[in-house]
Amino acid sequence: MIQTSPSTATERISGASGIDRFLRKHPEIWVALILWLASNLFVTGISKFGTWEGMASYHSSANLCQWDCGWFGRVLDSGYDKAPWREGGDHANWAFHPLFPLTAYPFHYWLKLSLATSLVFASKTALLLALYAFLLMIREHTITNGDRFRAGSLVAFNPYLIYAHAGYSEPLYFALLGFAFYYAGRARWLQSGIMSALLSATRLVGVVFCISYAMAVLKSLRGRFGWRNYDLSQIIGFLLCPLGTALYMLYLYHHIGDAMGQVHVEVAWGRTAGNPFSVLFQCLAGHHWLRIWGFMIVAGFLASAWLLKLCKAELGIYLALALLIPLSSGYYGIARYIWWQPPFLYAIYRILSRHTGAWVVYTAFTSGMAAFMIIGWFSGHNFVI
Repeated sequence: MIQTSPSTATERISGASGIDRFLRKHPEIWVALILWLASNLFVTGISKFGTWEGMASYHSSANLCQWDCGWFGRVLDSGYDKAPWREGGDHANWAFHPLFPLTAYPFHYWLKLSLATSLVFASKTALLLALYAFLLMIREHTITNGDRFRAGSLVAFNPYLIYAHAGYSEPLYFALLGFAFYYAGRARWLQSGIMSALLSATRLVGVVFCISYAMAVLKSLRGRFGWRNYDLSQIIGFLLCPLGTALYMLYLYHHIGDAMGQVHVEVAWGRTAGNPFSVLFQCLAGHHWLRIWGFMIVAGFLASAWLLKLCKAELGIYLALALLIPLSSGYYGIARYIWWQPPFLYAIYRILSRHTGAWVVYTAFTSGMAAFMIIGWFSGHNFVI
């Protein structure tokens, strides 16, 4: 009979208790993991159901990779184009920032997974980070594990959840922005600046965080202006904020001779800068999905105004600008731009926390919408893009 020495048994108990203490100290980690698993089961289950009745074409995770996922795949597989047009009439892929496809690099080149599967797995992995980042960002308002699960469910069962599982940059953008706000709120300026630099390498609108960062710094000074009151880390953090986009612009300048290629290529996509409120009016005056999107846009601006009332100006200003910028070029994609904004979900959580009875109504809407979007995704309808 093999006997375990007292010292070995003590080490095992100590190790187990150490993990237990760690999880109790950081409940956001295991809550995020559970919600992440539930989110994956939800998407997989609805995708399978869609093949029974909804004419969906889901057979494996790779089938989730559609539309913009293919463009990110082109960046990962062959790099950025050198001309505005490719053979067959395709546009250049300059509008797709480099960080998200780079996160799929290990899956594709190290684990030898297919291009589509690699991008899908990269976005799913980013969703776990997004859940954790949001739980950290909203930590001061979540006391119990029930609060944490309710807060995390806003991300895990987002009505536009499909984008977190389909090889898009939405969850990575959400995670980095959530971390940037979390660190800024705790005066960890270098960490916030690094997250912002990565954010701006994920999506151009991430540069807007420079404004939120500056507002957070001013708030921390509490009216004590002057160079002597500034910490060097605050200045370095601010300089880091736009670094991702700056490096991408430098790359484009050397690659194609146009540092603003990511903006100029939008013309080829039929998108030109205009009056965002004119686009909003067009949505509200339209029918079906246009009007739904219009109501979502209005909800986004109302959430921004409410965040200002809560003295969360850094969140409210970011949300307003992050909506105005894409809205100025059209309404396609605006719904996912709204629902994958941490400040927007933060506002929703604060509202639902005040009106707990509304959780049932909200959950019924979001889960139904998420399921409908998943089936629509596989059925080839363009209302999901």
